[in-house]
Amino acid sequence: MNLEFGTPYYHKTIDQCRTIGRIGGLLSAHNRRQRCPDQQPTPTSISLEPKRETAHEASMHLDAKFPWLKNSWARPVRRPTA
Repeated sequence: MNLEFGTPYYHKTIDQCRTIGRIGGLLSAHNRRQRCPDQQPTPTSISLEPKRETAHEASMHLDAKFPWLKNSWARPVRRPTA
């Protein structure tokens, strides 16, 4: 809405219109927060980052989970032919 022309809100001043809009925005945000009780505020002391795992640890987990694939990438030992 353009507040420079005309007299919106039943002949209120521009400052009064801005105050009305500010109050409406604050109440709208308050109502939105009250409608969504699912979103609990997250405590700042708990880290939301997952535990980082090194490549070696990941390899060990995979070897434990799939033992038949443990040495599938190992190079075959060549025996000299003499």
